Amino acid sequence: MTSKERVRAAFAHKNTDRVPSTMQCVETAWDNLKKHFQVNTEEEIMDILEIDTRIMDIPPYIGPEHPPYKNEKGETVLTHPFGYEYINKWNGVEYNWHIIGTPYDVMQTMEDVENFDGWINPDHYDYRAVKDFCDRYDDKAIRIGWPGPYQVFTLMYNTEEFYVNMIDQPDLLKAMLNKYCDASLEMYERMFEASGDRIDIIRVCDDYGSQMTTLFSPDMWDEFFAENTKRFVDLAHRHNCYYMQHSCGAVRGIIPNLIACGIDALEPIQKVKGMDVDELKAAYGAKILFQGGVDTQGVLPFGTPQEVFDETTRIIRAMYRDGGYILAPSQDFEGDVPVENILALYEARKQFGW
Repeated sequence: MTSKERVRAAFAHKNTDRVPSTMQCVETAWDNLKKHFQVNTEEEIMDILEIDTRIMDIPPYIGPEHPPYKNEKGETVLTHPFGYEYINKWNGVEYNWHIIGTPYDVMQTMEDVENFDGWINPDHYDYRAVKDFCDRYDDKAIRIGWPGPYQVFTLMYNTEEFYVNMIDQPDLLKAMLNKYCDASLEMYERMFEASGDRIDIIRVCDDYGSQMTTLFSPDMWDEFFAENTKRFVDLAHRHNCYYMQHSCGAVRGIIPNLIACGIDALEPIQKVKGMDVDELKAAYGAKILFQGGVDTQGVLPFGTPQEVFDETTRIIRAMYRDGGYILAPSQDFEGDVPVENILALYEARKQFGW
């Protein structure tokens, strides 16, 4: 099977020749792997580890430039194409983004929403790059996606105001969510057109969970997020593409809501309350695919390679019955994960084949 065939078969809950896998790393982890394998590119690493997916987030930005500038502390302020401002701070292992400018804060009324000129502009992206990407990786499973109708507001709107306005100004907040989704959906539509419908997965990122429970009740989730989730799902399905919902945290309480919206997959299966792999597979494994599960907070940074191998084996045994699973860590590989443990994760899958 090709990688594309393998991943699509897993989504269809069919057995495959081996367990499909995906991979994402922070920059420090990529650098560590390059040194280990003595290679220069991430692509070489993924070829060595036989990774089945290739990932494009947003197409290259070709809109108006936003030159960096220095703030009063002498820090370099950068502007993301979506409009939020951030600085990079070193945490001792790698650089992290710190958001310091949220452009949606200016919207206080419905009139502000209608007059706001800072919404994402789909014309500001190079969709020819999507065709080139699909041409380059025609035998791989192609995945696209970026923050969705909740996650983007943690970047572009004061988070406290978001939660307050769910109660105080729900119509205003829904209007803002819809405006963002309108532009995002248009970008996805253009990516599908440019690709010739060769994209296999849309992965929309919305962290709806904490370490203990969901951030919203199921009813509140339905009120604010279900409609737009269905819009993204429907768009994917019109183009013979699968919809993957990303959410870190303890999201067991809204999995039925997500399934009701038609999602095809959930990731990353963080090792927190309610997210036991055996229980998830028993309850929902016939309806959706799961991705991830190997704990980036515990076993991956602090375990031995054998412990990582054993934990990965346990998760594959639980999840990959009748397909329906893609191997991955519970979040991106961070810079504190030893290379030997990354290799142990992917080595464990070699025991399994159908």
